[in-house]
Amino acid sequence: MSDSPLSTSQQAWNDFTDELKRIGEKITGPTGARSERERAEGYRYLLRLIGAGHELEFEADRLRPELRRMMTPIRKLKGDGPDTLYHEAKLDPAHAYELEVERGEDLFFSVTVYARNEAGGFYVVDHLIDDDIEWSDRGGRPFAKVTVSADAAEGAPNTVRVAEREPVLFLRQYFPEPVHAVDAGRYTQAQLALRCTSEVPAPGPLDEQELAAGLRRVIDFVEDTADVSIGLSIYAGLNTVSAEKSIEGIEIAEGRMTDDPTEGGEHTPEELAAMVDPKLVSNNLPGPGIQYLGAWFRLADDEAVRITGTHVPCRYWSCQILNRYLESLDYRHRPVAINDRQVKLDAGGRFTIYASRENPGVDNWICTEGLHDGHIVLRTLLADPLMQAEFSVVKLAEITGA
Repeated sequence: MSDSPLSTSQQAWNDFTDELKRIGEKITGPTGARSERERAEGYRYLLRLIGAGHELEFEADRLRPELRRMMTPIRKLKGDGPDTLYHEAKLDPAHAYELEVERGEDLFFSVTVYARNEAGGFYVVDHLIDDDIEWSDRGGRPFAKVTVSADAAEGAPNTVRVAEREPVLFLRQYFPEPVHAVDAGRYTQAQLALRCTSEVPAPGPLDEQELAAGLRRVIDFVEDTADVSIGLSIYAGLNTVSAEKSIEGIEIAEGRMTDDPTEGGEHTPEELAAMVDPKLVSNNLPGPGIQYLGAWFRLADDEAVRITGTHVPCRYWSCQILNRYLESLDYRHRPVAINDRQVKLDAGGRFTIYASRENPGVDNWICTEGLHDGHIVLRTLLADPLMQAEFSVVKLAEITGA
């Protein structure tokens, strides 16, 4: 066997695989999976993150950015909404960019720039929602050019500012149905183009140092995103709705969650939460104008989560199930989410939604896919007043219908 030193590429690859093995141990660690199903989903989640990391991190070019779709029906992370198309691009704060948008048939469109703060967490630098954008007409569709620059004047029309420390441009489009309906052509999505306004040369060929740096970015992305999902699940577990306990919805905003400890497990919820870096909550990229209201549920096969509240004026709201890793469930094949265009209200504008393995015979139902533990989340856009809701667990036999 040769004792010759490894090449830079070989060493980078070996370090990459060693790091993946280390990160994989988090799935079975004290803050990780609680069941055989969660272990299987956890390792699939890491595989999905590796694929996302290659496209979104390794191939990212801040001088020549391309808007890439972040989540898909089979690539889910950071609390993706089934009805939402997400695109992102990495930026260089030393350069300016022009974003062209020909708007599609969305319910809501937004442009947000995030950057890292000194603690390493993400924060919102600047943003525009559709009502803030000055649109013109192109072929019968709303069209706009948006300047993205560190030198953009605050409050100037159709501009968003960029900051130092790894800025990211993030676009959201919400639709009346899950995004596989958009992929199938039932709705038109926005036509998007992003270019650097400076003249930059074409990229050169990949070298070993760039390979090593790119693999390091993938590892950082996989670990950060895995830590975000595991950490938020731990924090959410501090507020658990079960057959023994009903709770008011926990509001998640600006990287903070309220605490209401529950008991149980090998570690107490407080001990688990102490293992989590609080900044990871903000790394879930909360969006301006978006309110999250939710609970962690603990459910038996003969039980359902009941969610009750009152409809509020807003652009959109929805209720969905997320697994331990903040992945939406399989909305291609099951009704794992319901939005305000689909939910039925009573005469007083109130709603009651049930979440369970099978439909107990009601109109407003979302499928848990048999999860015994998971997140249930209400998401609103531009709600005024903010939505309030109560979460409880009831026996299926007690449900009398719509």
